[in-house]
Amino acid sequence: MLLSVYTCLTQEHDIRLVGLAAGICFLSSLTGFTLAHQVRGVAPQKQAAWLLLLAFVSGAGIWATHFIAMLAYQPHLPTRYAPGTTLLSVLLSVAGAGLAWKVALNSGRYAGLLSGCTLAVGISAMHFTGMAAFRTTGQLQYSFSEVGLTLSAGLVCAVAATYLFVTTKRSRFISAVVLTLAICVIHFGSMAAVTIIPDAEIAIPPSAIDTAALTVIIGSLSVAVLGITFAVAAMEARLRRHAAEEAERLKHFAQSALEGLAILEGDRIIDANETFWHLVGYDVSQNSGQLHLLDFLPRRPEERENPIISAFQEQRLRNAAGGMIDVETAIRTATVGGIHREMLVVRDITERKAAAARIAHLASHDPLTGVANRLSLGRLLAQSVTDASVEKPFALLCLDLDRFKAINDMHGHPAGDAVLIEVGRRIQSCLDEGDLVARLGGDEFAVLHHTDAHPHGAAVLAERIIDLVSQPIVFEGLSLHVGTSIGIALYPSNATSAEDLHKKADLALYRAKTEGRGVLRFFDEAMDRQLSKRHSMEHDLRMAASRGELHLLYQPLACLETGGIIGFETLLRWTHPVHGPVSPAEFVPLAEETGVITAIGEWVLREACQEAARWKQPLKIAVNLSPAQFGTDQIVDIVKQVLGETRLDPGRLDLEITEGLLIKNPERALPMLNQLRSLGVRIVMDDFGTGYSSLSYFRTFPFDKVKIDQTFVRDLTESREALAIVKAIIGLGKGLGLSIIAEGVETVEQMELLLAEGCHKIQGYLVSPPQPIAHFGWLVVDPLSSGHPCHGQCDACFERLRAPTGLRSPRGDIMRLSTSRM
Repeated sequence: MLLSVYTCLTQEHDIRLVGLAAGICFLSSLTGFTLAHQVRGVAPQKQAAWLLLLAFVSGAGIWATHFIAMLAYQPHLPTRYAPGTTLLSVLLSVAGAGLAWKVALNSGRYAGLLSGCTLAVGISAMHFTGMAAFRTTGQLQYSFSEVGLTLSAGLVCAVAATYLFVTTKRSRFISAVVLTLAICVIHFGSMAAVTIIPDAEIAIPPSAIDTAALTVIIGSLSVAVLGITFAVAAMEARLRRHAAEEAERLKHFAQSALEGLAILEGDRIIDANETFWHLVGYDVSQNSGQLHLLDFLPRRPEERENPIISAFQEQRLRNAAGGMIDVETAIRTATVGGIHREMLVVRDITERKAAAARIAHLASHDPLTGVANRLSLGRLLAQSVTDASVEKPFALLCLDLDRFKAINDMHGHPAGDAVLIEVGRRIQSCLDEGDLVARLGGDEFAVLHHTDAHPHGAAVLAERIIDLVSQPIVFEGLSLHVGTSIGIALYPSNATSAEDLHKKADLALYRAKTEGRGVLRFFDEAMDRQLSKRHSMEHDLRMAASRGELHLLYQPLACLETGGIIGFETLLRWTHPVHGPVSPAEFVPLAEETGVITAIGEWVLREACQEAARWKQPLKIAVNLSPAQFGTDQIVDIVKQVLGETRLDPGRLDLEITEGLLIKNPERALPMLNQLRSLGVRIVMDDFGTGYSSLSYFRTFPFDKVKIDQTFVRDLTESREALAIVKAIIGLGKGLGLSIIAEGVETVEQMELLLAEGCHKIQGYLVSPPQPIAHFGWLVVDPLSSGHPCHGQCDACFERLRAPTGLRSPRGDIMRLSTSRM
């Protein structure tokens, strides 16, 4: 068999063309395997076009190999080729190659075997179809035994070529050589098995393709195959450069990664980035390829295919020095150099766990003092309530520092912070094991105390805390003094829940602060009743205006110089549907604490201005403003709106404020007072003398009037000190050009002293107690409506005004009242 093939090649073929055919075959095979390698990485939806190109290159190469070899064949007889059958052989070659490549690229279990068989069948079909197109003056006779051996050898070679390609994925050159061998074995082995018997009666059809035309066709296909080969070679070179650049980029990326990355071969580390070697603490030059996974990890990370479950698992990594590091590990599968390998990802989470610990600490502790915060107290309080019983009671102590605000105001917030830190430390030092101190906010603390000596143990603890906190605190050379008041509630004797216990401890604290400070008080039921009443009053007060329970009384202001009424002060009253009249001293502070005063104050202002706008006489109307109404920026807009709605002359409206407004927040209050004054209203300092009575107020803001508080007026006739203070205030007013009004004038003696000192405007029961405006209708609407020709200036009219006071004063002995303008 081999001898006949050798004889056929050396005696019946042009060896130069045989070499050319083999070269074309190898180039087309190598191009085919290279293209097939590239098609592997193409998305399935884009593979069809590449498969067509691959089928053409391989099929055309196989066909060109066959027909170049046929040109090299020299039977010493005239030869030509049937065009139809020749074309069919091209199509069979391309289709067979395309089908074989499609099978090979599917990467199935038997892809190498099936694609090799398919390719061998395609080559054989093309060869014998091409031989069927061969026309000569003779008959072809085959040795079928030799043909069978040839096809078997060709099949083995084709399967070997495709198997190498499918399984190794890297031996494109060897696969091309083996495939070239398969094509040559099938062609030249089959040619050696054929014998041409000359027959003069056989004529070659004129339509057959002669050798020259076939040469042109083969040349064209060869040029196309060579062109594609060169293009593929250029593409391969570019891809190699790109792959090298990508590999370098990936290497740089891996070296820059924050995670440690290691490539595994089993459990052996065969390569890793610098971060990994830094984490494990080994020298890469000495340990590359020798380090195993379990040398530094307690277990191999589990592979997890479920994307919902995190692939990272926390472990403790042991480095070369024996130190332990908190890490997260995961196993990934990656293609490295065309080979699927496992990759170990190691992430250092030491800082993250430390940060999480710090966050957890901050979430349950006060950041300034380091003691527990309100959240921690709530959790432990709830647990204590669950575990408590009559036999296992506990106490909640609520603490509030005394004189802390003064330290903050005088020495600044750093001093205040230092005090809070030291107080927290001192309270902590007083506690027993199992007790808890928490800072609730500001200068408020709470202590959860478990004791068998209940409630005596809670009292002992509270006294120890009061004593220790009251000791001086040294800050930057200063000796700071604070104290604390403590309210104590007991569980389960005083409360049924954690919230109820805290509320009652707060109530006991409130009582301690109101009864002297620096003391402790236990909760009792009387406090509870007082608290319930307070909550009920608060609720009713919010609804009082809408229910019509609020009403206004008016108290006249008189001028001693003219003997006339110059205006009225508006006074708010509340008639509760159950409790009856409620003292302003009770409900006004409550309204200010709860913020209801803002809405009530607006209602009073609007009602008073509407009433004054109806008067025929242009008398003054005075309305008190609470400091709480200056808590927002709306007070100026509200006054402006009310004046616009009621059309009241702004000059008739006096707005009375107390020193508390200026003491609390002068930077905020003074601009608003200036805006109010710009509307045309008058600003009155009310109750002057009861607070700090700082003269700086008159320097920073030009008040229009000052009202002397009634406590000084009441003691005028009995106290030299009170008389001296009143004289000083009147002298101050004269010096500053202010109008002075004395409140609470009840006797003629008080009035005469004030008049003698130069105070000509008074208000009080001597003139009239607060009354509904209807009582003064004959004054404010029209004096002539009294039906008296004196227009309200005679003794009868004066007595009518003062009748409710019970005072009798002949005309001329005290003053002559009339409705006069200021």
